[in-house]
Amino acid sequence: MTETTVNPADAPADEPLRIDVWADIICPWCYVGEARLRDAALSTGRSIELVVHAFELDPHQDQPERVIDMLSRKYGASAEQAEAMDERVAGLARAEGLPYVSDRVTANTFDAHRLIAAAAEAGLGLAVREAIQRGHFSGEVDLSSHEHLIAAAVSAGLDRDLAARVLDGEDYAASVLADEAKARELGATGVPFTVVGGRLAIPGCVETEQYAQIIERVAADAG
Repeated sequence: MTETTVNPADAPADEPLRIDVWADIICPWCYVGEARLRDAALSTGRSIELVVHAFELDPHQDQPERVIDMLSRKYGASAEQAEAMDERVAGLARAEGLPYVSDRVTANTFDAHRLIAAAAEAGLGLAVREAIQRGHFSGEVDLSSHEHLIAAAVSAGLDRDLAARVLDGEDYAASVLADEAKARELGATGVPFTVVGGRLAIPGCVETEQYAQIIERVAADAG
């Protein structure tokens, strides 16, 4: 679990509105949705406490796999169809100013989520998460490589020895599993899954304007 406060300069000094998001690092719709959610929060002028929780799209994945191969296998699609599927999300990501390449590799994300949980204790959870996520979608971070994960975490300010110790052991596994258990409790079967103010759930990725409208609605109801 990682958290930050989106607090525009002119935001009222009220209690921040909490927004919980369950997401996986390899999920392109999460990547786009999180960018839109941040933009929506800023556009409302409200103080937002954003809390991102771990979720694994494929907890049983045991071997790295090119994303096009994964899409072909998962959806029974040809390589051309898989490339078209990924390019659709690529266009949305680039429209948000996010780096995105289709020549990237998917892998099990449990260790990455553990590392992010460790970074959160040092106040660097969101920074480390973003470094790993952007590195994955830019094709620069192999999520199956501890060295790549450590380098990404260090670039975001985390101590190298700490990162190495976490990845060499099983620390923070309970934190990841707790996040995933909560997602199941809430009925989330996919991600992104967003809960605004503990009141309204948003399954999937929606437009920036829709996020903003829901934030305003919940904030007004909380009044």
